Amino acid sequence: MPKNINITGYILLTVFLLLMPVYAEGDYNYRLGDVNKDGSIDIADVVYLFKHRDLDIEDGDLNADNSIDIADVVYLFVNYQKMREPIHYAQNIKITYYDEYGNEVNPYNGEKYAYKIVEDATGQRFLLKNESQPIPSWAEGKYDKVINIPLKNVVVMSSTHIALMEPLNDDGSVIGSVKGIMWGGKYTWYFDDIKKGLSDGSIIDVGSSYSPNYELITNISPQVVFVYPGYSGDAIIEKCKELNLTYFADAEYLEDSYLARCEWVKMFAAFYNKEDIASKYFTRIEKRALNVKRLTRNCDRPLVAWGKNYPTWGGTWVPRAQSYVAKGIVDDCKGDYIFKDIPGTGSECISYETFAERAKDADVWVVPSSTAWLSNFKEDHPGYENFKAVQNGRLFCLSDDYWQLGLMNTDEVLMDLATILHPDVFKGRTTHYFLKYNPNDNTAMPYTAE
Repeated sequence: MPKNINITGYILLTVFLLLMPVYAEGDYNYRLGDVNKDGSIDIADVVYLFKHRDLDIEDGDLNADNSIDIADVVYLFVNYQKMREPIHYAQNIKITYYDEYGNEVNPYNGEKYAYKIVEDATGQRFLLKNESQPIPSWAEGKYDKVINIPLKNVVVMSSTHIALMEPLNDDGSVIGSVKGIMWGGKYTWYFDDIKKGLSDGSIIDVGSSYSPNYELITNISPQVVFVYPGYSGDAIIEKCKELNLTYFADAEYLEDSYLARCEWVKMFAAFYNKEDIASKYFTRIEKRALNVKRLTRNCDRPLVAWGKNYPTWGGTWVPRAQSYVAKGIVDDCKGDYIFKDIPGTGSECISYETFAERAKDADVWVVPSSTAWLSNFKEDHPGYENFKAVQNGRLFCLSDDYWQLGLMNTDEVLMDLATILHPDVFKGRTTHYFLKYNPNDNTAMPYTAE
């Protein structure tokens, strides 16, 4: 009898493994939509896809419905003009490429460029050029400042800036340009080159974003100070104006999808002439991220709460309906979100009572923090033990490296989020960025779907 049970179990396991989706990796040298692999996306790709459907799923399943068929041909026909643009997802990136005569070109579609004009979140316009290049007469009136690239000396405000620079650092020059970091000595760093730089003094901790050491920053004489708008960034922007320091305000955190945030790697690429590296990196992230939609396409939608109460800051911060978090839950991972009626991007501060009223019935609750900041979780969240997600063991928090490695590995973050929402689809998979949280002893562990 035991032998029969083992044989039955073996057969069932074999059938299960055969039924589990296994995706061949796509060709990340070519952008999504460039199915004929000629370096550009155009009508020729539509014709090619019509004639050839035997592609790897990541390359040919453009509408992410887990099949390559005529629907993908139609999708490409309707969307190839949009897909060929340099920026596909991010709404806040404003960058235009030009040839030497001032004609607009698209390096992400195989065209050569000579100059770039980028606009930051405050409306500043920068002409980016190589040091040896003249300032072209056709650019008059199109820019406010000129910056010689690639950058060699910068100060950054956030670890997320570093996370978007690391994928471009193939030869060490991008991170090598970082001479100062706000919060440099306060973060736990998960990038060895940053840890080394802070240790040997080649990178200086220039203080917190709330009270930067501007004497250290001015001594660095940065070509650019990378900041984010809003929060403490607005005060830094005003001080940079006062000190005549060139700043660039990036708004990646205001984007409405995980892929849009990650696509800001292309903006940083513009400052370092790393468009070719950015294209291959982002193509890999994009193609792999779409696997999440393929795997969850037939799933029911679990109700998801996302929020942490901050009594000293006046309430509970939750993602708004058009934020990248909410879109990730609803659009990428096929969940339902408790505050999809709060419009806007970014976050909203609401009363804990309002949060708890809806969160108590959610199937899954994500506390957007690591355990280092959750020592008062019980006191800050009265009644939490009665929440459905807590009682069912589906309370999660973030890993310590989420804000650094997570942004760089956006595809894995989405796969982790889908895993905690749909464990039946991802049986046996263990998460990295979303951890199962135990409020009793303030510990968290990777979650293995069962």
